[in-house]
Amino acid sequence: MGSNIFGIGQSALAAAQLGIATTGHNIANASTPGYNRQTILQAANEPQNLGGSFIGQGVSVTQIQRQYNSFLAGQVNASQSTKNQADVYYSQISQINNLVADPTAGVTPALQDFFKAFQNLAASPNGTAGAAARQAALSSAQALAGRINGLETRLDQITDDVNGQIGTTVGAINSYASQIASLNDTIERAKGISNSASGPNDLLDQRDQLITELSKLTKVSVVPQGEKYNVFIGNGQPLVLGSNVTQLQVSQSLTDPSRTEVSYLVNGSSVLLPENSFGGGKLGGLFDFRSSTLDVAKNSLGRIAIGLATQFNDQQKLGLDLNGQVGGDFFTISGPVTTPSALNTSTAGINASITDTSALTTSDYRLQFIGGNYKITRLSDGATQSSATLPLKFDGINFQLAPPPAAAAPAAGDEFLIRPTIAGGASIAVAIQDPAKLAAAAPLTTSFPTTNTGNGKISVGVANSQAASSSNSATATIGSATTDDSFLGTSLVTPVNLTYSGGNITGFPAGATVSVKVGAVTTTYPPPATVPYTSGAAVSFSGVSFSIKDGAAPPSNGDVFTISKALPVAPSTLTFNSAGNTLTGFPATANVTVTNAGVATTYPAGTAVPYTSGSTISYNGISFSISGNPANGDVFNVAPNTNGSGDNRNAVLLSNLQTQNTIGGGTTTFQGGYAQFVSLVGNKAHELQITSASETKLLAQNITAQQTESGVNLDEEAANLLRYQQAYQAAGKLMQIASTLFDSLLALGR
Repeated sequence: MGSNIFGIGQSALAAAQLGIATTGHNIANASTPGYNRQTILQAANEPQNLGGSFIGQGVSVTQIQRQYNSFLAGQVNASQSTKNQADVYYSQISQINNLVADPTAGVTPALQDFFKAFQNLAASPNGTAGAAARQAALSSAQALAGRINGLETRLDQITDDVNGQIGTTVGAINSYASQIASLNDTIERAKGISNSASGPNDLLDQRDQLITELSKLTKVSVVPQGEKYNVFIGNGQPLVLGSNVTQLQVSQSLTDPSRTEVSYLVNGSSVLLPENSFGGGKLGGLFDFRSSTLDVAKNSLGRIAIGLATQFNDQQKLGLDLNGQVGGDFFTISGPVTTPSALNTSTAGINASITDTSALTTSDYRLQFIGGNYKITRLSDGATQSSATLPLKFDGINFQLAPPPAAAAPAAGDEFLIRPTIAGGASIAVAIQDPAKLAAAAPLTTSFPTTNTGNGKISVGVANSQAASSSNSATATIGSATTDDSFLGTSLVTPVNLTYSGGNITGFPAGATVSVKVGAVTTTYPPPATVPYTSGAAVSFSGVSFSIKDGAAPPSNGDVFTISKALPVAPSTLTFNSAGNTLTGFPATANVTVTNAGVATTYPAGTAVPYTSGSTISYNGISFSISGNPANGDVFNVAPNTNGSGDNRNAVLLSNLQTQNTIGGGTTTFQGGYAQFVSLVGNKAHELQITSASETKLLAQNITAQQTESGVNLDEEAANLLRYQQAYQAAGKLMQIASTLFDSLLALGR
């Protein structure tokens, strides 16, 4: 019996000793990250049957149990992932927000100073004040370009930083993945050796802590398989499968070598993963920031720069400088950037040109050649357009095949990235250095002599197109030629003479692709273009558009329709004929368009033009109106302006660009477009600040819930320590009693 009591005491002593050790282990690891509280589970030993009675045999420790709740741990990891994504996004966007919203460093003050300088020039175009105003206008333009360049440089630095952080994060993910895979193998071997219900608790804690750390970098999902974890990241990309690791790599985008992407190895080949496949964590935040804010920020700044430079250049070219010369480019600016995919199998190239800056978006575009069709996708919202041929116009951009030596057409599956505005912010610069070359004057003058006997008056004329149209046809007419934002003045250094013959029009410039729109159908004709004639069809090439219509009859074989430079203006003297109520004296080949109450009528060259008071008269790229009641023989003069001094008419038009809606589909001004950009960044930053605060609070709640179950409470452990100490002492006393009883038995035998 004493032996039995001794055994019971011994088991109690061992259990208490293990309880003290486990409690001490908890106390020692109270501050260890990822540690889960451990407790011992005890069970009574199988009793001994003695004379029909069952005598207890003491206690055994069946398991040292880890207080771990997989659901709560998953909640913490999910919160970690979401919070870190918001924190990283907010940290990055705050840099842009602080930059663009700064009233001294932003673009808005420079824009205001720029247009104010041109308003001052319009107010003081002459003498010393005019010279000072010209220099101030030039200096303010350089300051504006420098401000835009500086902002773009900072955005480029942020881009480089994001690329670097993506690389660092990928390295950390691979490191965690390797450690998890190694622990998977170690835990499985340890569990197999022990063959017990509980596993190696501290190793399990280490693995779960690695999962938690990994969740800070990207979204993580865990699928247990036996004693191992299968770990998936993002939208289901396998990272760890048992003891095997799928290594991630930092790669270059197929269509943008400057853009860092993430890929993984499969059978020795690198496969790029879409940016949106990494939701959550630092990596998800970096990708989300780059695609949703940084790219948009650079494109927004580029759109403003391109819109400002193009619109200003277009108006500058319709003016006259102090030397009496037609104005040239005021700004230099780069156009769209097109890059083919590294996987393309042909050498085909895509040329993109901006035809309408007011229609530009802040999106990039993908062009694919699929099933014999060209498919253009706006990446911001997935909107598409398809066509069997190019060129194709979309959002103010003209997409067309590059000329040789590029291949005539892409191969099936070829893909191109087109970024219309990405280079605008970095490339804008002032093209002129001489203040005298500011085209502040209008290129034409209008007048009427005092010898006129009627009271007719002619308005101040304006130049409204860089291209002039004329013809020698006695029947058909060619309407006013207009130019879009892709037009280059060099296109018409030599006039383009289009000849009608046998129902076709020929004579288009070599290398020019011609588009003809009849109703809603647009047909393109590659060079050398022979275009079937359709009365009233809209014809365009090289940024010039016009329409040829039947008049009294269709054109005759040999009729020539000419497109030429509108400036300098050809002088003409218009004479009023009261008998026919007409005006004559227009240039011999000029087709004259008269617009009255919104209705435009074009008259063949050499035709007497009916007079209507106040109607707008247009020809050769200029417009004016004659009003009142002229007398028979009264004349009105239209002549080139030969002296830009003292004339502020074009300077007024240049300064008026400040208030014109030339951005965002013609809905806002340059400053309005920049304000939209600032507002977009500011609102997103505020949203992320709120999200980050909310996710921080949610994470704290989830951690509290987890720690309530799994964390170490030192007060509780101190109480357990006392309890196990008392149990240990009691067990020791029991063994002492058993020893005394045993000694008594031995004494009886002596």
